[in-house]
Amino acid sequence: MPRKPRNSNSPSYKSRMGYEGEYGLVRKFVDDGRDGCYAVRTPGSGSGKMAKPDIIAVDAGELLAIEVKSSSRNYAMLEVEQVRRLREFARRFRVSCPHCGKSFNPKPVVAIRFLGRGWKYQVLPLEGEDQRIILKWDSSR
Repeated sequence: MPRKPRNSNSPSYKSRMGYEGEYGLVRKFVDDGRDGCYAVRTPGSGSGKMAKPDIIAVDAGELLAIEVKSSSRNYAMLEVEQVRRLREFARRFRVSCPHCGKSFNPKPVVAIRFLGRGWKYQVLPLEGEDQRIILKWDSSR
């Protein structure tokens, strides 16, 4: 594993923390070991014009589109464009069951890794006004 940069404000440090957060969450799904619980990381999310989340996962058979953030502060923020792209992906990524014909979309989820403290998750509604989201760490948990 490469050494972490000394300057926590450097782009390479922020990129490394983002990668480690995404990889750590994928490992949580994979290491669960249950059928119907798995995840894959989608490299390059947030870059280019195509809307795609950081992780596509299945949890107990439920399809999730997950945007991951890491923060050393007591809060983390998703900008309007990040929220818009996550919802756009979730609306357009429609899956149909070959047996019953029922179709469904993944749930758009924001996952924040608060460094040294833990994870916080928020499911977004599929529809609604795209606006900045701020999630705070609740130390009373």
